[in-house]
Amino acid sequence: MAIAFLNGDWMQPHEAKVSVFDRGFMFGDGVYEVMPVYGGRVFTLTEHVTRLQRSLSEIRLTTTYTDESWAQLINDAVSRAGEPEALVYLQVTRGVAEERSHVYPDAPPTVLITVTPAAARAHAPKPLNVVTKTDFRWHRADIKVTSLIANGLIKNGALAEGFDDAILVRGDEVTEGTASNVFIVTSGVIKTPPKSNHLLHGITRDLVVALAGEAGLPVEECRLGERDVLSADEVWLTSTGLEVYPVGAVNGQSVGNGEAGVVWAKMDQIFQAKKTAFRAAVEEA
Repeated sequence: MAIAFLNGDWMQPHEAKVSVFDRGFMFGDGVYEVMPVYGGRVFTLTEHVTRLQRSLSEIRLTTTYTDESWAQLINDAVSRAGEPEALVYLQVTRGVAEERSHVYPDAPPTVLITVTPAAARAHAPKPLNVVTKTDFRWHRADIKVTSLIANGLIKNGALAEGFDDAILVRGDEVTEGTASNVFIVTSGVIKTPPKSNHLLHGITRDLVVALAGEAGLPVEECRLGERDVLSADEVWLTSTGLEVYPVGAVNGQSVGNGEAGVVWAKMDQIFQAKKTAFRAAVEEA
């Protein structure tokens, strides 16, 4: 069942309420994580907690939680929900301020966790139809902040034009998707933009890079221009929700034959095997 944790109390998600003076509402002053649950346990939990702590540090938001206590709280939420397949959403804001000011208040942070059931991704997903868009967001996209208005503007602009999503380009440098990281395949080599302050350091991105290397698939973290994407043999988007997802067309131009590519099929098989092994380890524990 769906469940929520808010500042020490457990409840149904619809019962969770925060003050209108919370800085998350007033300023978008907070960070978040989204974590997948497979077989009743959080996948890549350590990596998500590490990134959460980094985000908190980057926006100078101090909490009393350690890596261990965050992990314990998240696992408790998943256990209470009892869902074998789910998504965990965790948000931390700077809390409730007595007055609206840009100065950080001396206030306890607001901590929200929700666990909601998630449907399994289709085994053979339909490739996405995406468009390239100018990346006009701020210069700290590496922090997973709740302020996502720019991402929403770009995504909904793409939808209004008949596309499924957008790949962001800053100058002539590809950064990421509106809520995902970007991969291409050229002559059998898997490529993705290197980590920087212009893109989120995706947990799924890092896992794909690691799994590809372990499997002996050529993989490079390198600068990608828009022309590299348009001329690629394959294009993928990766995220917690998408996992490894094929792109069939960019700017109205087919990627390969418009279907999921052979390297994507190998990578998806490897990724799904990792999930299967994780579920098996959970059952044995």
